[in-house]
Amino acid sequence: MKKSFKASLLPVAVAAASLMGAVAAHADGAEWHGYFRTQVGTTSAGGNLQCFSPGGANSSKFRLGNECDDYAEASLGLPFGDANGVWGKYHVTFAYKPTAGGDYEAVGSSTEMANRENYFEAGGFFDKGALEDAKLWVGKRFYNRTDIHINDYYYWENSGPGAGIEEIKIGSAKAAVAYLQGGGNDKSATTEQAKRLSLRAYDITTNENGKLEGEYVSIRQAAPNGPNRDGSMYMLQHVQSGFLGGFNKIALVGGTNVPDQTWAMGIVPTWAGGVTGTATPTDPRANLLRLHESFAFDLKGTNWSGMLSASLGKINGDTANYDFWNVGVRPQYNFSANKSIAIELSHTEGSNATAGGDRPMLNKLTIAPQLTLSGGFWARPVLRAFVTYAQWNDAARANGIANGVFGTSNNATQVGFQAEAWW
Repeated sequence: MKKSFKASLLPVAVAAASLMGAVAAHADGAEWHGYFRTQVGTTSAGGNLQCFSPGGANSSKFRLGNECDDYAEASLGLPFGDANGVWGKYHVTFAYKPTAGGDYEAVGSSTEMANRENYFEAGGFFDKGALEDAKLWVGKRFYNRTDIHINDYYYWENSGPGAGIEEIKIGSAKAAVAYLQGGGNDKSATTEQAKRLSLRAYDITTNENGKLEGEYVSIRQAAPNGPNRDGSMYMLQHVQSGFLGGFNKIALVGGTNVPDQTWAMGIVPTWAGGVTGTATPTDPRANLLRLHESFAFDLKGTNWSGMLSASLGKINGDTANYDFWNVGVRPQYNFSANKSIAIELSHTEGSNATAGGDRPMLNKLTIAPQLTLSGGFWARPVLRAFVTYAQWNDAARANGIANGVFGTSNNATQVGFQAEAWW
């Protein structure tokens, strides 16, 4: 695969070199990364696969046997350089999301194509010292995304168009500064997204194999129909590597005077909450605090590996207060390097979005025999068969759990097959 990819890059490299003069683009050293998943199956009510989520203040779903969308993402990194050690790299990432509804799916109708990243980074400009390894970047990018894998949940994400500098040395630690914004280069007078200034410190050694990271983001929204509205978000995270063959990660995420749409137990992007021509200075705001724990293990000599995660949060808003919590575990047993079985058990609950009534609740159990090219929890590509049993309460059903296809029932089963890979 790498050989054919480099060959296909050669015309691009030659064209770029001719345009850039003394600075050459090189096919050698080019990066090709990606992710994809696809699945098929059916449910006890008939029809196609459904995604179970209780709704309300907790959209957590724990992903094994609970994904119903096809998705692919491909990233290209094209390097540049000169004889003085100055270097650059262009990055672009595209996403592809078909509905898998038929033999022929036209882009723009049933198939989505999206640009996720489009930025340039460069380094090698500075002499030895704090900026010796510094990298500068401009464009749209994934910036400091941090997730819990088994929940497919990014609890911190500061992505978007912007510019910044990272890998600044501060003793044995590092620092980064970035300006980011939503809305791209939209010049509309009635639509403007939040502007953010990010200050980040990372690679702070706390103990053997332990690292601390912190980021503070100052947010300003320029409302067309009112004054600027300021808020802030922060994240403090500790990662312990080499713990029981894996890692332990604990993170505290908070926000003050943030847009109300960041309260749900979904992705917590610092870019959320754009204002439009209908926005007013009295639109709902909230203060939030969340705690996340994820523990990946690989018990050598036992054939057991897996992940455990737990999250809880509380949101105090202008119009209502909310809270949520969830816990899930996915142990995996390898019968051989290529054959394994994964079992995922989870519980999710939270306040109702209407700030009243019972708390929506979901329990889920998935059993998935797997075939992989190598052993271990993180082995990909993987082919899976799965059976998922889900049980929920009336409040979750009222929120339209699984699109309401199960009628008045409070439980369901689905079976299917999935392929997943990253590279």
